[in-house]
Amino acid sequence: INLRRKLHAYPELAFNERQTQQEICEYLISLGAQSDMIRKIAKTGQYVDLFGKGADDTQGRRLIALRADIDALRVEERNFELPYRSTRQGIAHACGHDGHTVCLLGAASIFLQNIDKVPSNKGIRLLFQPAEESIGGARKMIEEGCLESVDEVYGMHNYNTRKIGQVLVAPGAVMAESNRISIKVIGRGGHGSDPKSAIDPIPPTLEIITKFYEMFEKCKKDGLRCLGGLPLIRAGTAVNVIPQETNVEGTFRTLEKHLTHQFKAEFEKSSQEIAARHTCKLEFSFTKRYSIIENDDELASNLLKLGKRVLGDANSELMEPCYTSDDFGDYTLACRGVYFCLTAGRYENDFMVHTPDYNFNDDLIPIASQFWIDLIHDRLNLKMGLFLSLIHI
Repeated sequence: INLRRKLHAYPELAFNERQTQQEICEYLISLGAQSDMIRKIAKTGQYVDLFGKGADDTQGRRLIALRADIDALRVEERNFELPYRSTRQGIAHACGHDGHTVCLLGAASIFLQNIDKVPSNKGIRLLFQPAEESIGGARKMIEEGCLESVDEVYGMHNYNTRKIGQVLVAPGAVMAESNRISIKVIGRGGHGSDPKSAIDPIPPTLEIITKFYEMFEKCKKDGLRCLGGLPLIRAGTAVNVIPQETNVEGTFRTLEKHLTHQFKAEFEKSSQEIAARHTCKLEFSFTKRYSIIENDDELASNLLKLGKRVLGDANSELMEPCYTSDDFGDYTLACRGVYFCLTAGRYENDFMVHTPDYNFNDDLIPIASQFWIDLIHDRLNLKMGLFLSLIHI
């Protein structure tokens, strides 16, 4: 708990998590990990391989990766009563990555206390990933080798609006691909009293926006899982001035693998045609930010069964796919894996992540650390109950 609260007090943004990186490294060494076992990658990320020291078993080598994200958000924390509230203006651990980090370190503690009981051909790779909240953290970790020789990869997120103690998981797509849209329509500015001497970019802009929503509604009517909007619209600066250009920005999210390519191509073609018809120029950008998180069917079903076994039938549920995003999708594109949630609310409808009042529930630390250990037992084919030591929090 002390480490979690220290991380909470000193949050760091994407690819600037230097103090966080150092705290994690020092804590791993204090648990018994050798410094040369810890590999620093992705600027401020790192991973460590922990293999057993017992006799090899006959089932062959296995290595599973477990990921914790470590970065904070641009949010001004409002938990004024907390003695460990953020000390950095405008930055806070408002998504619980401080907690995710410590839960994984808790599992590392139990594993290292019992490492002599684990076969030497069975191991875990702990991934401490920067920059989940921006773009590129997972991708950079993968590019620099964090999944080499890994058989399976797992990621956990706290779910704060449900009361603590449940696991939520599902096969297939569980979180959406997210794309950012940016459109600039360029006309020719002029005085409002002389529209003939100008090229007004507003009429084609309105047509483009209308086209977007028509396409979006058609997708929904066809049963395609998607969500989108163009809520950011900027144009003129005065009531009697025809603007030179307009700027429109928004997002398109989907749980369908191949929808984005089709939607983007049709929308860009229509936008170009509309702009040309109004003798305007168009700058069009439709950029993927996050991939779909596609859970492996077999591994997700297995994790659901594990949850029922260790947490009880009533505390292991199918996760409803949602339109939020997480860059764990880059891992599941590269390797068989599962993204799951552990409920963490102090009560039903506790503060949601990404809000100024959110604070990770420390009561989840022993539950999540133990669940990681249960998963390790299961996926490395170890005897249940092999790890007897308890985490001290």
